[in-house]
Amino acid sequence: MLLHKLPRRALLAITGTDARLFLDALITCGTTYLRKDPTLAYTGTATTSMGDFDATTLKHCVYGVLLTETGRVMYDLFLHAGTPLIERQVGRDGVLLECSQRAVEHLSIVLRRSIQHADVQVNSVPNGTFAVAATFAEDHADMHVDDETLANAGLSRDPRLPLAAGRGIVPAHHLDSAESFLDSTGYRAWRYAQGLPCGPLEMRPGVITPVASNVANHYGCLRKPTKYSYPGAEAVADEIARESTREGFLNSKRIVPVRINGLGANGAMGGDDLVIERGAGAGANLAGRLIAADEGRGLALMRVRDAIRASAHGSTPLHSVVGAKVRWSDADASVAYEVVPSIPSWWPEVPKE
Repeated sequence: MLLHKLPRRALLAITGTDARLFLDALITCGTTYLRKDPTLAYTGTATTSMGDFDATTLKHCVYGVLLTETGRVMYDLFLHAGTPLIERQVGRDGVLLECSQRAVEHLSIVLRRSIQHADVQVNSVPNGTFAVAATFAEDHADMHVDDETLANAGLSRDPRLPLAAGRGIVPAHHLDSAESFLDSTGYRAWRYAQGLPCGPLEMRPGVITPVASNVANHYGCLRKPTKYSYPGAEAVADEIARESTREGFLNSKRIVPVRINGLGANGAMGGDDLVIERGAGAGANLAGRLIAADEGRGLALMRVRDAIRASAHGSTPLHSVVGAKVRWSDADASVAYEVVPSIPSWWPEVPKE
C-alpha cells in the first residue's frame, strides 16, 4: 500500500491516567470511538471496501475541533490511538494529537492551561520521530482499500472523507523515500478539490463555526452537543437546529470548493469578496468570501443558496470584487476573476419544506 507523508503536521503527546477524560471535556469528537487496546480484534464494518463506513466503530483516528465558549473554531485536529506504535509512545490511556505546524505552539499552551488538577501531561513529539501518513483512493487501481489492511499499517479511514482516504501515524523512517513525500502544493490541491479546510489560515481562530466549516459533516461532532459535553456545544446545537429548516439551511454559510477562472485567477487571495453581480451594492449581492486560493482552485465561505445556484450547469459564475469599478465591463481584467462553486457529494441534503 502506497503511503504519503503529509506536510507541515505536528504532534502532541497527551498522556496520564486522565488524558482521555481531559480531551472529552474539550474536543468536539471526544475519545468515545477512539481505540484504546491495540490487542483488540479488528472491529470494522462487515464489508470492508472504502465504499462502506460506520462512524460508530472503534478507530485509530478521529477528527474534531477545539471551540471557544461561543462555539467558534479555535483549532482543528486529529486524535490518534490504539496502535502498538502509539501505545509505546503514550501508554494505553494516552493519545497523539495531530494539528497544523502553525497551530501547535499556541494549542499546547491552551491545553496546558486547561489541565488544572487532572493527571495529564502535554508534550511536543520531537520532529523526525513519527510521520503523519495518508493513502488515497486514487493510489489504488480499484479505488478501494480494505479496513483491515489500513489497520495493519497503523492507519484508519480519514475521518473527514472515509471513502476517499486513510490516515495514521507511522515511524518517520518508513517514509524516507522520495516517492513517499506529498508536497504542500499536492496535498493542498487534493484538499481544495474535496472542499476540506485545514489549519488556522483557512479556519481562522475565533471566526468560523464547526457547522459552517463542515466539521459537523465530517464526523467531527459525533457526540450530541449539550452544555455538559464541551465548550461551545450549546452554540453548536443552536446552529444545527437553525439549519434543520429549509430556509435556515439555504440562508446559512458554508465552506465550498471553488474553481477560479479569468486573467486575475493567479492573483486571487483569501479575503477577497465574491458578489453575484458586478457593480451592484452589497447586502444580498454579497455571496461570500474567498478563504483560500491556489492555481485555479480554492475554498470559499458563501451563502448556501448562492453556492447551489452558481454550481448548476450553465449558471452565471460569481465575480470577484477585486478589479471592479462600476460594472463588470469596467473591471481591470488583469486582476478580476470569476468563481464557480461545486457542491460536494458529502454535503447534507437541503431540508424539505
